[in-house]
Amino acid sequence: MLDPFPPPPAWLRNAIEPWAVSANLPTLPDHIHEVLFAFAFYQFIHSFLSPWLSPLLFSNNYPKFNRRTKLNWDIHVVSFVQSTAINLASLYVMFVDQERKGMAAGERVYGYTGLCGLLQALGLGYFVYDLIVSTLYINMFGVGMLFHAISAVLVFSLGFPIP
Repeated sequence: MLDPFPPPPAWLRNAIEPWAVSANLPTLPDHIHEVLFAFAFYQFIHSFLSPWLSPLLFSNNYPKFNRRTKLNWDIHVVSFVQSTAINLASLYVMFVDQERKGMAAGERVYGYTGLCGLLQALGLGYFVYDLIVSTLYINMFGVGMLFHAISAVLVFSLGFPIP
């Protein structure tokens, strides 16, 4: 099934393509705009939506939290939204993507469809967000979380194989 998003702008695709090809990630340029969109979406939830909505929904608790607890709460809100969205989208791909349905079991693991590339981009966008948060707040969360974020970005980047 084709990716429902339009293709990336040529300037963005051209900027990332040499690096992606040299890193053996040839489908990443087709999804780089989705990675950036996902990152911006998760950052918006973290910086604006959760701090605005949480005091309204949890007026007895959230306003009393200290800075660290609010930060941790907002990160968990982003994580919850991401995990819910990616699981629902994955179910959609599993049941609707006819191209994927036509693949053998091994092809489903190692194969590529545009819609699967979109899912990969949404996951990578989240882990880029996580990497930035882990870097900015390394004193709060420690080097272990930073290494986890680095590992997740690397692993999710590997999901942009040769189609």
